[in-house]
Amino acid sequence: MIRLIMILSMALLVTSTVEAQEPTEAMGAAGEAAESGAAEAVAEPVAVDEASVGEVSLAYADPPPSEEGDPDCLTKVYCKVVKGKLWIEGTFGPAKFNATKFRTINLLEDVGGNLSPSVVVRGPEFGAAIGAQFKIFSIGGRFKYAKFDPFDLITAGVDFGFLVKKVPFVAPYARFGLYYNTTRGGTVIPLLDQLYEDTKTNGGGASIGAGVRVPVLKWLSVAIGFDYTFVALYVTGYDPIEDEDVGNGTIGGEISGTFTLTVHPI
Repeated sequence: MIRLIMILSMALLVTSTVEAQEPTEAMGAAGEAAESGAAEAVAEPVAVDEASVGEVSLAYADPPPSEEGDPDCLTKVYCKVVKGKLWIEGTFGPAKFNATKFRTINLLEDVGGNLSPSVVVRGPEFGAAIGAQFKIFSIGGRFKYAKFDPFDLITAGVDFGFLVKKVPFVAPYARFGLYYNTTRGGTVIPLLDQLYEDTKTNGGGASIGAGVRVPVLKWLSVAIGFDYTFVALYVTGYDPIEDEDVGNGTIGGEISGTFTLTVHPI
């Protein structure tokens, strides 16, 4: 009887020990699953953050272009540098023309005397020009009308220019021109109109100029400068006393200050 009781007690003890071990193993398995899930949850945000950082660095790797080098600056109201491939301009300024500075006409040359008048005139000069701009080089046509007394000087020809755009807000320029010249209202030597009949004056010249150009709007600029022009004029006519055609010429210089308003439509 006593032995039976001891056997039953040992059986109950073994059973309780097995039941206590099974919940512990279940809790351990649940803990391992929780730890692995947390590790995966931590790993996923790290991968997303790295991708986001890569996208941001690619989006902002290139700095925005500056206004000075922007080829679309003509779409803005104002540009730091002069833009445009076509220019149309009007000019105005004072002028002084020394028609006999380098060579004059001796009216008494045929009779062995010397009568060489000096002709210096002043007045306003108006002009217009149109041309094309190729980066720093330009080419175009120019017309000028100088209102002198007792004659007017007309100039028409070709201009070659250089424009420095590297300096913001102010663009220095230089130009060279080849022109045809004539007078209106009289000859370059007023006395010739009294001595000869049917007088005509024709000639040519070359000029150099320099100044600065300032952009005002995307399609408008102003310039201030000066020009010096070498002008050679040849006068022809008919001498009624000698009953023959005559001709002689002068070489002079014209200096002018110019204020220019320029439109750059394209």
